[in-house]
Amino acid sequence: MKMQLREKLDHLTLLELFWTEPKIANPEDGYWCYETQDEAGTFIRFGIDIIQESVQIDLKVAENSLLTFTYELVESLEIIDRERGKFAFTVAPQINAIKTRIEIELRPCIKIQGYTLRNDY
Repeated sequence: MKMQLREKLDHLTLLELFWTEPKIANPEDGYWCYETQDEAGTFIRFGIDIIQESVQIDLKVAENSLLTFTYELVESLEIIDRERGKFAFTVAPQINAIKTRIEIELRPCIKIQGYTLRNDY
């Protein structure tokens, strides 16, 4: 299932994906932020800005920040597996020859993987 950020952000699907209500929800500003933690104590904060078409990811263990990413030009979120909380998004830069895809899994442990590929073959 694919959700367009600007057209059809399905909040019920995001609730089922994250297993929690958003920590921050500002519909008038177009911003939602979800927070969850896995069994190992890894914490993820996932923010979605539908007006700016951006995603923010903050990954922590205890109070120590491991990674903070911001991606712009995100058009949609793709739900891969609701049970495992697995979803992905593709960054669509203006240069169509390059695509970046980020996959996130929330359960049983938080995993983030991504890649950038050239499409000019």
